Amino acid sequence: MTAPLHVIQTVGSIAERTGGPARTIRDLSEALARQGARVTLVAGHDPRNDDALLPPDPALVRTVLVPVDRRLRLPRYDFTAAIGGLPRGKDTIVHDNGIWSPSNLAVGIAARRLDLPLVISPHGMLDPWAMAHHGGRKAIAWTLYQRRLLHQARGLLATAARETGPMRQRVPGWPIAQIANGVACPATMPDRSERDTASARVVFVMARIHPKKNLVGLIDAWRPLAFDPEFADWTLVIAGPDELDHSAELRARVTTLGLAGRVRVAGPVPDADKDAAFAAADLFVLPSFSENFGIVVAEALARGVPAIVSDGAPWASLETEGCGWFVGTEPASIGAALRAAMQLSPAERCAMGRRGHAHVQRDFGWDPIASQTLAYYRWLLYGGAKPEFVHV
Repeated sequence: MTAPLHVIQTVGSIAERTGGPARTIRDLSEALARQGARVTLVAGHDPRNDDALLPPDPALVRTVLVPVDRRLRLPRYDFTAAIGGLPRGKDTIVHDNGIWSPSNLAVGIAARRLDLPLVISPHGMLDPWAMAHHGGRKAIAWTLYQRRLLHQARGLLATAARETGPMRQRVPGWPIAQIANGVACPATMPDRSERDTASARVVFVMARIHPKKNLVGLIDAWRPLAFDPEFADWTLVIAGPDELDHSAELRARVTTLGLAGRVRVAGPVPDADKDAAFAAADLFVLPSFSENFGIVVAEALARGVPAIVSDGAPWASLETEGCGWFVGTEPASIGAALRAAMQLSPAERCAMGRRGHAHVQRDFGWDPIASQTLAYYRWLLYGGAKPEFVHV
């Protein structure tokens, strides 16, 4: 009988403010445990900067928080001590999440010193837009440590086909598993009948307030619609944690374009309030320049909200499944999709929402995703027949 694996998931933070990765890593850890693995989540923790944490269920997963030492110019994470204090054996594997961060360097050092096999999920951080953002710094980091860390890994994990190309260019010949992220999906679609008679309509965005999300472009796309009397009852609501003081830039753009009252830039939405936020939305939009997956799209679809998503994210299935629009990142393309979506009747949008819920329920459940992930770990550790979702 195959011995149960000990999977050590590692990440720089599980703070709510970090967005999708903290949630998917938590949910994957729980799903792996339900499949019979012994799972430990080791995460950095900075009490001065971290808001509410998103730990997994302690009945399923052990969580170890590593204090962040900020006495030096770059933060330090003692992952070697944290992982070294865990029970380890030939069935132990480390799965690190993200690249470029000091936490990722610390995990790589720990895995090397402790002679533990390493898997890395870059989470879209090798995509062209991500590489160009602060490109000079990343060129230096690539030379100093990041290239070596990726080559240290036994395997890499991508969440969609569009992510594997950039990974293949940077690390040719390495095994890459293509396994989607999952999402918790209600067994039945939430009741959205109140949207049929709502007097106010909402286009909703929930994302980190960061230049990568192309929110300035979205506001530009919104301007002609906001001045069209046909859409006088619609409001654009942008919610999420602020990064790089980008919210101030968005508010300035709203003022410059004369959109006060038609665009609201809100703060982050706590997990406990997500259901209510989606229930109050008629459409969801994610106009990002780059996303490795875009878990928030799946969250919207799971709640029956049709979505408009840019081709910076891997959601072409919105159109093939009849539950949304897949568009370019330029304002004209986003605006055209918004106009088409807003002109539909509430019943037509509700029908799209039902198809979106069915799509997520069928294709993004955590149990099959965890099963594939464990098969990948076992193949990297023990060999045998290569899983069909692994590309070498």
